[in-house]
Amino acid sequence: MERLALIGVSHRRGGASALEAWQGAFGENQHATLASRGFSEYVLVETCNRWDLVLHLPPKMTIDEARGRLMPDGQQNRPYAYRAEGALEQLTRIAASLDSLNPGEDQIMAQVREAYAHARSRNTTGPVTSFTFETALRIAKKVRREISLAPINTSLFSLAKPALERRLTPGRGVAVLGAGDMGTLAAKSLSSLAGVTLTIVNRNPERARQLAKHLNANHLSLAEFLENPVDVTALVCTTPVKNLVGNRVIRQLPSLEVVVDLGIPRNLDPAAVDGSPIRILDVDSLQSAGRQRREALVGKLAQAEEIVHQELDTALAEWAERQLGPSIKRLREWYLETIGEVLPPNEAARLAHKFAHIPIKGLRAVAREHGLEAAKTFLDETGLSEG
Repeated sequence: MERLALIGVSHRRGGASALEAWQGAFGENQHATLASRGFSEYVLVETCNRWDLVLHLPPKMTIDEARGRLMPDGQQNRPYAYRAEGALEQLTRIAASLDSLNPGEDQIMAQVREAYAHARSRNTTGPVTSFTFETALRIAKKVRREISLAPINTSLFSLAKPALERRLTPGRGVAVLGAGDMGTLAAKSLSSLAGVTLTIVNRNPERARQLAKHLNANHLSLAEFLENPVDVTALVCTTPVKNLVGNRVIRQLPSLEVVVDLGIPRNLDPAAVDGSPIRILDVDSLQSAGRQRREALVGKLAQAEEIVHQELDTALAEWAERQLGPSIKRLREWYLETIGEVLPPNEAARLAHKFAHIPIKGLRAVAREHGLEAAKTFLDETGLSEG
């Protein structure tokens, strides 16, 4: 646990430009890149809102060295970095959506679970990372069950929806580019607006058709939309394609008033709207709305944090006990071997258990108060450490 680390950037800390730099630096071959930089036990949590690498630091590698190996070329802002119990706590807060720009959003727990499952399928997990993710997900589930932070289907898009609702009066239209998790949540939310024409756009036309059928909406393939876009009042972008919407598309949307760009990298080419009255809402401009929601939820967030801390204390005690188990067994066996030379077996076992009780109690206290590394120093010196 002492060599556990979490290193990354997010929309809350770093903004869209930092996310673009980190996700673009590793590209499609990110696992090969991570392996080439010396990382073997890790889980990558990569979403449109964050890039977090949870890893077991290789032998002799410090967390600062790991952070340096991960930083993209030319990137000035250093990523945040958590170590040991702090890394576990931060991952738990992420999974429970306590670190989200929009606290209580639904997607993140599933994304953390999927990231862990993907890492297991690639054999990049180990005892430390497995314990970390299983603990974080269990505690996050408890938080979600006991503390109502947001209505169902709350997402990052929920922060932008009020601005759209003021413009999307009956008879107007909105197009959602992308039918992934974020696009689907946005489309479902917008489908509830009476009298508004909703169009689903996706690279895979069949996926767009299926979602549109479910929501009683129109649908287009991405190629069709880019070639001949349907005029709309609002555009919601959720794809992973940089500068997908450029000058030519914007010129064909004379009624466009607002663009919600939730893609990373950002889907809207800034030059296409330079000097225009079109309002742009992206992860940077939604920071203020996120802070307001966080202020409104301060009491519930405090309750959630309390659950996290209580559950982490229990989980870490169990982890320490699990790590000390083999050494405690050796200590008892050593007492039994020593006493067994001069006493009958039953009496020797009773006394060995009694004599071992005090050093075992002290060993557990050292691990609890000062960490397993301190306890292992004692075990190494006495020859009781494992391996």
